[in-house]
Amino acid sequence: MRRNVLVIAILVIAAALVSVATLPAVAQIKMDMNKITCKDLLKYSSADRTFLQYWMSGYYNAAANNDVLDFKRLEANTAKVLAYCKKNRSQTVPNAINRNAS
Repeated sequence: MRRNVLVIAILVIAAALVSVATLPAVAQIKMDMNKITCKDLLKYSSADRTFLQYWMSGYYNAAANNDVLDFKRLEANTAKVLAYCKKNRSQTVPNAINRNAS
């Protein structure tokens, strides 16, 4: 009898774990990258800025059908965009990129 109760308890716990594992992640965030302003960018942490830098690089390189990451070019363009953003905080980041990246 005790063994049956233990088996049933294990099955219930396993079923609960499986059902929880299939739930969608609650912390999903959707961002419209075209609406991020320079002011927003300058407030971001270093890690968030780096994430945005690489995401935007991938986006623009994919649009240009370029699959090579030129790190020196990325760093130079990032410096230009950040300098522009410091003077033009109301501009969007894509606008800053289009005006300053080469």
